[in-house]
Amino acid sequence: MERLNRYDRATVALWTRSHAEMARRLADGLLAEVAVHALLSGLRRHVEPSDLFDSYEADAAADFALIRSLLTTGPGSESLWRVRDAAFYLRWLELTGSGA
Repeated sequence: MERLNRYDRATVALWTRSHAEMARRLADGLLAEVAVHALLSGLRRHVEPSDLFDSYEADAAADFALIRSLLTTGPGSESLWRVRDAAFYLRWLELTGSGA
């Protein structure tokens, strides 16, 4: 993580926090985990960490639509971001083999 710029380090820290807080903050804990892994499967198309950051900056509408389709409680925007960030964190771990 030393080679990341400050913005990317902050992004990874955000992903890390979201992953840690997701399960205990969302009413649909198990379904939220399903949504994370559904997004994660799509993120596996990114083979470089830089690609992952680029994807994070891209339009999140499709990710949010997938999350909404899986959660039954009508998630608010914070929940949508938390699930999305958690998926990005898991892909980050897969790509780098390390935590934040």
